[in-house]
This record gives sequence, C-alpha cells and structure tokens, in this order.
Amino acid sequence: MESSITEQALKRARRLVEEAVAFYRRMPKTIALAEFSTPQGRFVRGDQYVYVLDSTGVMIAHPLNESLVGEDFYYATDFDGKSFIKDIVDTANARGYGWVHYKRLDYLTKTERPKIVYFEKTHGVIICSAVYQSDLPDGTLEPQTAEVASLTSPPKAVAAVAADHVRRREEPPVELVLDDAKRFIEEAIAFYRANPQAIALAEFSNPQGRFVRNKQYIFVLDFTGLMLAHGANQKYVGKNFYHIMDSNGKTFIKEIVDIANVDGYGYVEYRWVDPVTKTDQAKIVYFEQADGIIICSGIYPASRTPQDL
Repeated sequence: MESSITEQALKRARRLVEEAVAFYRRMPKTIALAEFSTPQGRFVRGDQYVYVLDSTGVMIAHPLNESLVGEDFYYATDFDGKSFIKDIVDTANARGYGWVHYKRLDYLTKTERPKIVYFEKTHGVIICSAVYQSDLPDGTLEPQTAEVASLTSPPKAVAAVAADHVRRREEPPVELVLDDAKRFIEEAIAFYRANPQAIALAEFSNPQGRFVRNKQYIFVLDFTGLMLAHGANQKYVGKNFYHIMDSNGKTFIKEIVDIANVDGYGYVEYRWVDPVTKTDQAKIVYFEQADGIIICSGIYPASRTPQDL
C-alpha cells in the first residue's frame, strides 16, 4: 500500500512539473515566473502547485506566499531536521532531476505529514511540485512501476521500459523515449557550457566518450544543418545534412533546424534504416539549441540499437 501511494504521489508531482517545464521553456522568463507566482494561475491545482528555486536555493517563484520570493532556503529543514531544499538543489545541480521525501506541517489539520517533491532543472532554474502522500488513497492511480523506475534510478534502456508499458497497456513509450533523451541533452548542454567549444565537440564525437551510452549518443548541428559533432560516425562531421531525407522522403534535419530556430527545442519523428537489422524503423530525436548550436539525441522507440544519425 505505502509503495503504491508513493508511486501515485510521484507521478502526480511529475506531471505538473513537466507541464511547467514546457511552459517555462516556451515563454519569456519574467512571464513564466509571474504565472508560477499567481495564486489563481494554471499551475495551482487544489493543494498542489509549482514553486521555483534558483540553482543556489533562493526562491524565485511561489504562488501561495509572495513573501518567500527572494529568500534563501538552502538550509531550510523539515520536522526531522532534514535539509530537504539542500537535497533538492544538490540533486538537481548534479543530475538535473529527482525527488525528495520530507515531513511538513499541514496547516489545515495541524498535523505532521509526509510529502514528496519532484523537481527538474531547466535553463538554470529548478521547478518543483510537492504533494502529501496521504492525500492519494489507494486506487487513485494505477501503480506505474516502470515509470517510477525511470524517475528514481538513472535512465534505463528505453527498450525495457517501453516493453513493460506495452505489456501493461499504459502510456505510449514515446513519453519515456523523450524523457530519456531530454535528460541526456540537458547533461550535454551543461557540459558544453562548462568547457571550451573545441573540447566539448571533441568529447561529443568520441565513440568511447561520456556521451555515448548504451547505443545512445549526442550529435550537434549548426543552424544551417552542418554537422559539428557526431558520437557514432566522425565522417559526418563537416558535412551539411539540411536536405537529407528519411526513407519516406521527410527532410528531418531541416525540421530540426527550422524548429530549433523558432522554438529553441523540440522533437522530430522520422524513419531510418537500422544498420544492424537492415529494417526500416521509426525513430525520434529530441533537440535543444544552446549558444548558437543544436544538440540532439535520437532513439529508436522500439529498441536501442546502433544508430547512423
């Protein structure tokens, strides 16, 4: 029972955070933070809401208590003395996402209750949402074992998670594919910004480097479609792929570049021949623009076999 309720709480918190992250990425920062700080805004739903920290633990948006904004909560503790905001900030800075259990006073019941907060770091801020676990009676949501595993442990092979979802007839595997790719891209962006460009691009193009994992890798484009780095085939570097087509005639690199130019991030689905099985398979690539380049990672949703592009 307790495990089921924890899973339900984690999924409920995650859903609101993912929606808030998408909103933050497509809106000007001031508008997004203003919306997150609005008591009647779209990100306040019952007793659940979004709040935002900077990467040091300073509150930069809170919809229920405006006086908290600008305060440093890095060392704030719960009823057990746990520095839960420190845990959030440290985990977000190291891994980009996570969850923390803690205990807080419910001001309505005046009782100490367990909460769970899910958070994601995006573009230098940490977006959080917490729920009281005991607000979720058993049966509110079906336990999502595979999905929770993708949150509470390092990203798993998409094939195993997707297969589990097919068996359980739950969410489509594309959600997990995108989630996995997003984590990888955010880590690559952080590395790119922390290192000289030449060093970062060399690492992205290193087949034995830190950005080639379980057949998933990073490739980098400029805004003309020129390949700047490729984790699986260095022969592609320096070539322009803007007009390359998939097996259905779709100019998918053009779509990546055009969307990145307008929105800054997105995903494109296309079909590509798996070089191992020699079969035409559906593929999905997630990408984000960062400092004048486009960082991409593609996955075959059905399996994570070696990839050409």
